Formats: sequence, structure tokens, C-alpha cells
Amino acid sequence: MKNILKFPLFLALITNLFILTSCGSEEVIDPEPVDPPAAVTTYSARLLAAPLGDETSSTFMTFYNNSIHKISEASTTGSSWDFGYFYGTTRKASFASVKNYPTDVFNLTAIADADKKECFFAKSTVLTTADFDAISLESELNSIVKPTTQSVTELSVGDIIEFQDSYENKGLIKITRIVEGNGSNGQIEFDVKIQINNIPVQS
Repeated sequence: MKNILKFPLFLALITNLFILTSCGSEEVIDPEPVDPPAAVTTYSARLLAAPLGDETSSTFMTFYNNSIHKISEASTTGSSWDFGYFYGTTRKASFASVKNYPTDVFNLTAIADADKKECFFAKSTVLTTADFDAISLESELNSIVKPTTQSVTELSVGDIIEFQDSYENKGLIKITRIVEGNGSNGQIEFDVKIQINNIPVQS
């Protein structure tokens, strides 16, 4: 009878030892790392000149890579441009997408119509210059809704402009200085804060 009882007791001891060993060696899984919030891309004191007939003015801009272009570069880089500046008699200081750039200001025949980019603008009715200055994270631009128009006119210093380019990058422009006129002296300066969502693949 004693020999029969030994096996259950031995089995119980082995089982308890296995449970204790298993519990003591449980692998601790570290939580997945959380990426820090992305800082907003900012560039300041950008300048666009009013268009000149000799094509020497730096009048157009590409948002995602913060580049300014002369009209004379249209045949080589024009397909990447987002918008241009002009100063009109009634429209005053204005931005317009390449797709919607007024032909009576400058006819961009060096860029094929199919290659002219759309870009959408709207003056903010709620944001102030202080609001613009306070933005530090890309996520703070999430609330921007794609505007419905491809130009914005009668700009003034202090205006905050919402925009979205053809790659769905979106952000804000703060107008900081305007030199009135459509000749060689006419120009505009502004700051940009942009949320980079897509960058085109260069061929």
C-alpha cells in the first residue's frame, strides 16, 4: 500500500515544481516604443517677386522642399511648382496656383497644362499671428481643411493663409511684408509652417 501512495505524491511534487519554475521565468515584454510628436517644418522670411516680362523674377515656389524659382526655369522645373505671386491693380498682392495662375499676368506656356500643379488657399478667419507663432507640432495643423479656391487676393501684412498642395501637404502662411507694385521692386515676404505628408518620387 505504501508503494502505491508514493507515485501520486511524487507526481504532485513535480507538478508544483514546474509551476513554480514557470512562474519565476515569465518573460517580461517591454511596451512598444512611442514615437515623439513630429515637429512642424518651418521656414521664414521667404520672398517672392512680382513677375517680370524678362522672366528673371523669382516668382514661383514649391512648398514641400522650400524652393523658390525664377520664371525662366519653367521648362525645367515648372512641373514641381505649387504657386506664384503677383500684384494686380484690383487684386493687389495675390497668390495663385500654377494651374490657376492668371494668363493676363504671365502666360506659363513653357509648362504643359497637364503638368501645372493645383494648390488651394484660403484666408483664415479665426487664426491670429500669435496662434501661428505658437504652433510647434505637425499635429496642430490637422484641423486644416482643404480650401476650395486656387488663389487668394488682397493680401495684407498679418494675414494667415491656410493651404494644401497637390501632394496633400498642408499648412499655414503668415504674411510679414509687402512691397506694393508689379515692377522690379514689387515683392512679398512670409513665414510658412507645413505638415509634410507626401514627397514626390524624383524620376
